[in-house]
Amino acid sequence: MYNLKFQEVIGFLMGPEGASERLGVYYPALDVYENADELCIEIEIPGVNPSEVNVEIVGRSLIISGTKKDPLPNRGARYIRMERGFGKFSRELEIPERFNIEKVEAKFFEGVLKIRIARTDEKVEVIKRITIE
Repeated sequence: MYNLKFQEVIGFLMGPEGASERLGVYYPALDVYENADELCIEIEIPGVNPSEVNVEIVGRSLIISGTKKDPLPNRGARYIRMERGFGKFSRELEIPERFNIEKVEAKFFEGVLKIRIARTDEKVEVIKRITIE
């Protein structure tokens, strides 16, 4: 109930032009796992056009960003209950050194963006414990 009231106040303050960006933030769920060959990132973004999603690597960070648009903007509809998120999103993940950021593959299927990053061929240094004297 409070969420609806908050949305109404935001809608009133922003006016009909701002209705498509009601709260302006969307935080899509993602899973990150690894297997013997690669690091796998799967992010749920149903209703988002793949051409409106950006996947970038900056340094050792993987950045996934885009916008999930509200399907009812400026149609005279007023939400009674809103549980699905809409708006701009950005997720940033640090990629461990054991993965090769030059070998990245991204595919979009049934509302899920799947990103695969191959393991590096170079031997990764083993972390060893140092005794304190």
